Amino acid sequence: MPSQTHRIRVRYAETDQMAVAHHSAYVAWFEEARIAWMRSHGLSYREIETSGIMMPVIEVQISYRRPARFDDVLELVTTAKAAGPSRVVFTSVVSRGGEPLATGAVTVAAVDKAGKPVRIPAEILPLFA
Repeated sequence: MPSQTHRIRVRYAETDQMAVAHHSAYVAWFEEARIAWMRSHGLSYREIETSGIMMPVIEVQISYRRPARFDDVLELVTTAKAAGPSRVVFTSVVSRGGEPLATGAVTVAAVDKAGKPVRIPAEILPLFA
């Protein structure tokens, strides 16, 4: 299962009065890392949607270990694995200078434009093996 590393700098708007990254910022960071993973593996999220397949998030799990702070440069190492014919789980580890700060898993489902589950296209399924 190939991984991809994506770097993010904690923005001031993502922090609280103590300069600690708000827990909700991680969801956006995981999305950015997920799109970067797909792009690095030759997948265009835009092209997938244009083909009629949407990939909404159906579950998010996050475990926080240490705080990220304003202006920290974070590394998100992301992997992806199919979890059935229509679901993919993207797992990310957030670290700062090699120190793990949080882990997360985002599950997306392949659906048509009406929201009905569809199979992940056979031509991209091997990327999630």
